[in-house]
Amino acid sequence: MRRHCVALCWAWTVAIGLQAPLAAAERHALLVGVSSMPALPRSGWLSGPRHDVPAMRNALLAQGFAPAHIVSLADGVAGAGMPTRAAILDHMTRLGRTLRPGDVLVLYWSGHGLLLPGQPGLWQTPSGQQVHLLAQDARIDARSRQLAGAVSSTDIGRVIDALAARRVQVVAVFDSCHAAGSTRGDAGLAWRGLSSTELGWSPAISSVSGRPASLARAQAAPADARGPGERPQFIGFFAAESQQRSAEALASDYPGQARGIFTRAVIAGLRDNPASYLAWASLINGYYRQALDARRLPASARPSPVYAGALEQTLWTDVEAPQLWPVRQDERGWFVPYGRLDGLQSGDVLQRDAGTWRVTELGWNQARLMPNDSITATTGWARRQPVTPAPASTPILTLVSRQRGVRMVDLTLPGRSALRLRLRDSELPALRGRAAGIASLLALPATSNLAPLLAARIEVQAPGQTVVSLPFTDRDLGLLAVGTRLRIIVENDSKQSVDVGIVHLPLTGAATRVFPPFEGDSNRLSPAMPSQVSRFEREFEVTRQGLAGAPEWLALVAAPTSQDALPRRFVLFEPLRGVTAEAQQRGVALATRRDADLAQVARISWRVTSGTGQ
Repeated sequence: MRRHCVALCWAWTVAIGLQAPLAAAERHALLVGVSSMPALPRSGWLSGPRHDVPAMRNALLAQGFAPAHIVSLADGVAGAGMPTRAAILDHMTRLGRTLRPGDVLVLYWSGHGLLLPGQPGLWQTPSGQQVHLLAQDARIDARSRQLAGAVSSTDIGRVIDALAARRVQVVAVFDSCHAAGSTRGDAGLAWRGLSSTELGWSPAISSVSGRPASLARAQAAPADARGPGERPQFIGFFAAESQQRSAEALASDYPGQARGIFTRAVIAGLRDNPASYLAWASLINGYYRQALDARRLPASARPSPVYAGALEQTLWTDVEAPQLWPVRQDERGWFVPYGRLDGLQSGDVLQRDAGTWRVTELGWNQARLMPNDSITATTGWARRQPVTPAPASTPILTLVSRQRGVRMVDLTLPGRSALRLRLRDSELPALRGRAAGIASLLALPATSNLAPLLAARIEVQAPGQTVVSLPFTDRDLGLLAVGTRLRIIVENDSKQSVDVGIVHLPLTGAATRVFPPFEGDSNRLSPAMPSQVSRFEREFEVTRQGLAGAPEWLALVAAPTSQDALPRRFVLFEPLRGVTAEAQQRGVALATRRDADLAQVARISWRVTSGTGQ
C-alpha cells in the first residue's frame, strides 16, 4: 500500500539474517537536483534545486559525512554530474551493490514530481496513482506520446530493496511533489510539481516508458512485482502529501542558502543536532511552519509534511531511541500532541530533567498538562510514568484450577462476560500482555454517535454463502467457520487527510498490522483526488489459531491529520511494539494549532467454530 508526496515509502522489502558489519559503518549521500528539463516547457523549470543540493551537501559535511562519500547529480552545480534518469539509477544501483551492513545512505531529491495512473498490481497511492520524479532528460516522446526520462516510485523502491537487503539505513528526503495547479505562486514562491495538462499531454495507464519490459503489460503485474515489505531501517521525510505542492523561494536571503522551503527546514533542524529522527522531524515542522507563516499562506495552500519509517532511532544509527513524549507550550499552557488514542491516561506523569507534569485534561488527540513546578518546567522530550489503569479498563484473570503445568483460568475483559480458557503455564505471560492491550482498546469510548471520518465496511463471506456487507462499527460477528473470508474496505472521500490504524488482535496467537501494512509506514490516508477517492482494501481468510474458543478482534482507530502532526502512536499498535530505553532529545518547542478533537473507533470481534472447516 502507499504513502504520500513522492509515494516511495510503499515499495519496501527487507531481507533478514545478514551478519553484523565487520568494519565501522560509513555515511554516504546521493543528492539529486533537477532544475531544467530542456525537452519540457520552460515555464515548468525550477531555480531552486541548483541551490538546494550544495546547501544540503554542506549540511551533511557539518554532520561528519566525508566529502568523497557525497555524490551530487544536479544541473547548474559546479562539479556535479548531470541528473539524467540513467545516471541517477546507475548511482543508486552501484550504491545498492557496494554499501555494507550498518552504513547510512541519505537519498535526497529536489525537483518536480508528476502523478500518473498506476500500473495494476504495482505500488500506488491510495487513489491508484504513482509518482514519477522528473530527471533532466524528462520528455514526452513525439511518436509514442509516452513519458520518458522519469524515475518512478517503483524504480526507487527496487533500489531501496537492494539496500535493505544489505541492511543499509536509507534516509530519504524528498523536496519534490505533485501539484494539480500552476507552477508559479504568490508570496515570492514557485510551486514544485507538475500536472500532465501543463505538459500538454493526456497520459494513459501505460504511458510511461523507460520501465522494465515486464511492466509494459497493463493487465498483469510482473512476476517480480512483490508488494511492500518490512524495512526496519528506512526513514522517509516528504515535503507534502501526494495531492499537495511543495514550494521554493525565488531568491536566497544569503549566499549558499537553499531555495526549497522544506529543504531549508530540514537543514535548520539538522543544525540543532537532534538526537533521533523523530526529534529531527519535530524541528523540521517548527522551521517549516515559521517559513510558511512568514509567507502568510492560507491553510488550503500549505503543504503538510509526511514522515515515515523507524523515526525513533538515534540519528545516523540503527540504535533504537526511547519512546519519549514532546512536551509543548501554547497560550493555554502545557500539552502533548498525543491523547487517548495514543494510550495516554488522565493522571499520567511526564518527567524531563527537574520538571514534571501531570495529565489533567485528556482528549482523543491531545493531552493538557499541569506542571508541578512552573519554574523548572521547560519544553522538551519527557519520559512517561503511566498511572495505574482504572479497574474498568483492566483485564481480570482468575485461576480456576491448575494441574501438571496446565491452568484453567477465567478472563474478564471490559464490557464482556468471563471467558474460560485452558492453557499451559508457559502461555500465561503472553496472555496477560495481550489481554492488557486488548483491554486498553476495548476501554476506549464508542464513537458511534459521531460523524465518521472514513467510510469503512467489512464484507463477510462464509464458505458456500453469499457476501454480507456490514458497516465497520463496534459489533460482534459471533461464530465464524474456518474458511470464512473477511474483506476490509476503507475510503476517505473527504478533503482532509486522516491518520488511520487497523490491527487484527486475537486473544492468543500472532497479532497482525493491517493498516499501515508494515511498521514504519505512514499511517496517513490522503484525501480524495478530484476523480477518485482514497481507498484501502485488504482480504483475510479465517483460520484456527491459538486457544480454542478464544475471541479475535479487528480494530480501527482514526483521527484528523493536522498540518504539523508527528506520526501517531495509536494504542492499538501497542501489542506490536518493542520497548526502548530513555534518552534526551531536542526539537519540540512547536505549538500546535487547535483542531477539532475528533476520532473514529470501531471494534469487530468473533470466535472461530471448533468444526473441521474447509
